[in-house]
Amino acid sequence: MTNNQSPLVLLVEDNYLIKKISTILLKQLNCIVDVASNGKETLEFIQEKKYNIIFMDIGLPDIDGITLIQKIRKLSKINCNVPVIALTAHSDHDYMTKSLDAGANEFLTKPFNMQIGQHLLQRYYAAS
Repeated sequence: MTNNQSPLVLLVEDNYLIKKISTILLKQLNCIVDVASNGKETLEFIQEKKYNIIFMDIGLPDIDGITLIQKIRKLSKINCNVPVIALTAHSDHDYMTKSLDAGANEFLTKPFNMQIGQHLLQRYYAAS
């Protein structure tokens, strides 16, 4: 990556195991990671800090990730243009279409791995 600072990443995930694995992976990629477990926490985080990238679980317990992506794009002054990577355990084409239509930059089936994480950071953070 050409940017010398560590990227500030928001990981939105309610599954404990995937949250742990993803956090470890992102930290190994030199990221500073905030973790939100639901939509309410996500909305609080996006009002407080400017993120370099958001990894958004689509299936959350209170507000689905697609709705959250729409809210980020419409309501957040500081994060309205942040790259959002939609994550789901379902590879359903309908989830992908809805996520991208809501404003996600990418759609991935989770869990993502080190190589994919590094590629996404290179693509969306290094160029900034």
